Amino acid sequence: MSARPLSELRRSLSLLCRSLRRWLGWRPVRQAAPAHLPADPPPLPPGMSRRALRAWLAGLGTLLILFYLWRSIFIPIGSGQLGIRWSRFDGGTVMDRVYGEGYRAIWPWDTMTVYDTRLQEMHGTMAFLTADGLEVSLDVTARFAPRAADLAMLHRSVGPRYRETVVWPDVIAAVRQVIRQFKPDELRVLGEAGLSAKVDDAARSAVQSHWVDLDRVLITRIALPERLSAEIQEKLAQEQKALAYEFILKQAEMERQKWSIEADGIREFEERSRISMLKWRGIQATERLAASPNTKIIVMGAGENQLPVLLNGEK
Repeated sequence: MSARPLSELRRSLSLLCRSLRRWLGWRPVRQAAPAHLPADPPPLPPGMSRRALRAWLAGLGTLLILFYLWRSIFIPIGSGQLGIRWSRFDGGTVMDRVYGEGYRAIWPWDTMTVYDTRLQEMHGTMAFLTADGLEVSLDVTARFAPRAADLAMLHRSVGPRYRETVVWPDVIAAVRQVIRQFKPDELRVLGEAGLSAKVDDAARSAVQSHWVDLDRVLITRIALPERLSAEIQEKLAQEQKALAYEFILKQAEMERQKWSIEADGIREFEERSRISMLKWRGIQATERLAASPNTKIIVMGAGENQLPVLLNGEK
């Protein structure tokens, strides 16, 4: 214990003793004794022996010391937390015991470090370089929790600042390693979900080697430079136009094949029947008109290959 708390405790006891003297009416004898006689001790409070007063003051002093050191002796460990004790005179970090929830009593010269073992998150926006040296900005989120079984080893090897010491640097290193493998347009195609899966695989083993379980790494936003984003949009638009032209060409090719097949069929029909397709369709039209109930006037053609002309008349 340092000198400052001891002096404050000594001052508090002195003030308490003065107050007790005033309250009990115990005043020292102010008359000086003769030089050849010893001074008389101060009178005791009525009904109290010197031994009882000594015991009472000792108990009160113990209570004051206990009250002063309360926070160093009784350590609260909350819900979802675990404690690791460091013993000053018993080998340092206690490796074979982890303290659970509740109030835990330790020696005042020891220390208790409380760890939150629930799922935790860290967020950050970082800039990374792609495969072609261009800079992209990513929003990165890491979810993790310290491994309860290895908490003493984590405390002795890394310490309470393990989040900033190992977890976040390992996650950022994994993101940087993955981003270097892609170009910006490839990142746009890969998307946040695909990139998160690749980063998660790269970061998991590194984080778990430091006695921390990595739940998941999330990439929530991929921000490309404005100029580069505009170029990618233009490239995607051109690709869509090329796909549209290719579709139109395929449709035209199919139409051409259809007309070629129809022409081959007409040619084969005319060769076999010795009748032109035009004359054959005219005969079919004439038959349909002749079968209708309306009055018709049929004008026959003058030549052999002339088609009849039908005129509608009134009923």
